[in-house]
Amino acid sequence: MKKSSKILAALLFCGISIPWSLEAAGGKSVVIDKGTQTLRAYENGNLVFQSRVSTGRAGRETPNGRFHAQGKKRMHYSSLYDNAPMPYSVPFSNNYFIHGFSSVPPYPASHGCVRMPLSTAPVFFNWVTPGTPISVVGSWKGGEPRQERRRHFRSAQPRKMRYASPAARPNPNPYVRPNPYYSLR
Repeated sequence: MKKSSKILAALLFCGISIPWSLEAAGGKSVVIDKGTQTLRAYENGNLVFQSRVSTGRAGRETPNGRFHAQGKKRMHYSSLYDNAPMPYSVPFSNNYFIHGFSSVPPYPASHGCVRMPLSTAPVFFNWVTPGTPISVVGSWKGGEPRQERRRHFRSAQPRKMRYASPAARPNPNPYVRPNPYYSLR
């Protein structure tokens, strides 16, 4: 059995299907699994690149399906979200991109794009070619991420600290020693 057949059998066993032949686009293909939040890149049936990703959050899910890399742009600016920078962008569907981002949590968090760490995005960007098949599969089963509780303050004004004496006040500038001849009395 060929190595590529073994890989395909393993992917099918795990519930991941690759709908194209691996010979398309120079033997390159990409599988984005939303269930594990990972991107895997294959060349001639061999795994050549793997990265953690963050897909679209609830209500803005990254669509499942078969797509192709529509091009590459080293720096793209979002036309939907306030001109947000999207470095190392690879569009694969209408307004859906794989791109580098500074925050890539292990759960769906984006507006629909596929976020990739800035450390690995250039590697993927240089590897992928226009026309490379991209398959988005699976669904997130981990539930919603736990939201941090915000502290609510009664006043927007900071509280003033009260000290027993002016000498008990901390020095506001730790780089300047207080003058012992000057007193706040």
